[in-house]
Amino acid sequence: MRHGEPTEVLAVQNVPEPDVGPGEVRIAVTAASLNFGDIARCRGTVASVMGEPPFTIGMDVCGVVDRAGDGADEWLGRRVVAMTKQSLGGIAECAIAPAASVFEAPPELDDAEAAAFTLPFHVGYLALCRRARLSAGERLLVVGGASAVGTAAIQLGVALGADVLAVAGGAEKVRVCEELGATGIDHTAADLFDAVLAHTDGHGADVAFDVVGGQRTEEIWTCLAREGRYLPVGFNDDPQSGLTGRPLRKASMANISVLGVILAYGELPKEFRRFGLNFFPAEVGREVHRALCDFVASGAIRPVIGRRITMDEVADALHAHQNRRTTGRTVVAIGHE
Repeated sequence: MRHGEPTEVLAVQNVPEPDVGPGEVRIAVTAASLNFGDIARCRGTVASVMGEPPFTIGMDVCGVVDRAGDGADEWLGRRVVAMTKQSLGGIAECAIAPAASVFEAPPELDDAEAAAFTLPFHVGYLALCRRARLSAGERLLVVGGASAVGTAAIQLGVALGADVLAVAGGAEKVRVCEELGATGIDHTAADLFDAVLAHTDGHGADVAFDVVGGQRTEEIWTCLAREGRYLPVGFNDDPQSGLTGRPLRKASMANISVLGVILAYGELPKEFRRFGLNFFPAEVGREVHRALCDFVASGAIRPVIGRRITMDEVADALHAHQNRRTTGRTVVAIGHE
């Protein structure tokens, strides 16, 4: 077992069923989503959570809870969506999740849509509503607009009454953004600064929601309005996953705010604060999920699924993610014999 490219190291295998611990549930998985972080975990490069092989990839799932540990009995037998324990183990017939990261599956969504729902929309809501406090009439710039998290942010921005601009690469991805209600900017054909300033009559974006990161970060800062808010949501274009740092003087020069956000719920021992970890408590997750379920019920938001695949197709699908040949979420159907 070793790290490497997904097409070289991933395989479908029989492994022992995972044990459920206190405050955890075991889910009979019906669908699971692919994430860009799965590529980094396969390679052994920097990711939010890393692992030593052998391990099973998969961060967010839909299924039915078939076993519950102490303190998590309320979930037994319920159809749920969840983020898996340590962001691993989801692309399997059963997976473990901490109760703080388990939520009722929206009844309006099928299993694949539900698996594609939780991570993109929870992080989008935390970023836009709780951290940036986006208001109706403000200009929202979504960078990586055709991605799963990007399409969620566009829909939330539209639902909140913002004027949404979405950056994507190529005509097809721009079309996806525009169908969701955004004004599309093709970064392969237009100057980003010029396009944003022209659309906003020189004002700039009030909020920038960036799932890409990397070398264009400072360019995005120049597109912000004075006292604008920048959300570093993802780092898909940064081989060090955002840990290389940015020249903060440029943020000071522009009079902008940088608002960090991470999707993680639960209480941590106080000593974890020394490592910079400070998660939202579980009750915040419940509040976010209730708000999002209201949006789903009203028809304002719905996950964008680019592909539905089998477990045997996961490695090739991650290769497509790596080469920016995907839109929305890629969801894996999990069969149960």
